[in-house]
Amino acid sequence: MKKLGILLAGLGVFVFIGCSVPPLDVLLDSFEGAINAETVDYGTGQGSSLKVSADKSLKICGEQSIRLEYFLKPSSYMWTARGYNLDVKGAAKWLVKPEEIKWKKYNAVSMFMYGRNTGAVIAFDVKDAGGEYWRVIIDDDFQYWKEMVFPFSHFFPRRDWQPETAQRNEVMDFPLMSFQIEPHMPGNGVCNFDCVKIIKVKK
Repeated sequence: MKKLGILLAGLGVFVFIGCSVPPLDVLLDSFEGAINAETVDYGTGQGSSLKVSADKSLKICGEQSIRLEYFLKPSSYMWTARGYNLDVKGAAKWLVKPEEIKWKKYNAVSMFMYGRNTGAVIAFDVKDAGGEYWRVIIDDDFQYWKEMVFPFSHFFPRRDWQPETAQRNEVMDFPLMSFQIEPHMPGNGVCNFDCVKIIKVKK
């Protein structure tokens, strides 16, 4: 009986420790493999141009990052998206499907950006389960790679545009289905991104 008590006590300690371990980050996308119009949903408004490619010289996760080279007119727009329920079906290249992620264990999205200190403004959007787009803003005011952390609570519903089919309830409905990068500074620009993750950060 004494041995059994010691064994149960040991198991109790083991269970307690196991429950206290924080969840591991979920790597959604490291932009490996082919990066082209069949694997990335991207485009521009009239008069702007956007080239999306793999960059093997700048990388954090794996063998390459995604590189955006663009010219943006003042009255135009552009986007680059990966994930699910997009017009380009081949853009569903996440390493984990949305429904397989235990979203309640996490509270933020993170992404590495290669800063060039240009002063450019970039929007980062996520699309929720109801098709509603949520946004945070990034400033290119640093140099080299930097991990950008976006708590779910910092996203706000897009006011400039939402799909007609979106459930616009201003509630972030999980699972998130895609993410989108949108340069907003008119003129020529280059930016690189890598390692998009779902993470748990301390509040």
